[in-house]
Amino acid sequence: MQQLIHNSDVHPPITPRNVTIWLINFYRISRGYDLSLYWGLPYWIDNYEAILMWVDNLMKQTDRTAKTLGELRLMFEEILPI
Repeated sequence: MQQLIHNSDVHPPITPRNVTIWLINFYRISRGYDLSLYWGLPYWIDNYEAILMWVDNLMKQTDRTAKTLGELRLMFEEILPI
């Protein structure tokens, strides 16, 4: 008998790590250190860690302005150095 596919099997949970991976893939962010320097973070923090820190801080806010992933993506796009 075939088992039912749970929603979590189709869509991964929305965690800071998963959102960070999604943003990295969506914007094709390289591993370098450009974002850290642009955002005023210490030079040893790479782009991936900087994005994870930003997403984690945003998701921890109780009164966050980004209510959906689309809104979060647009907020991220606004702070990119492009």
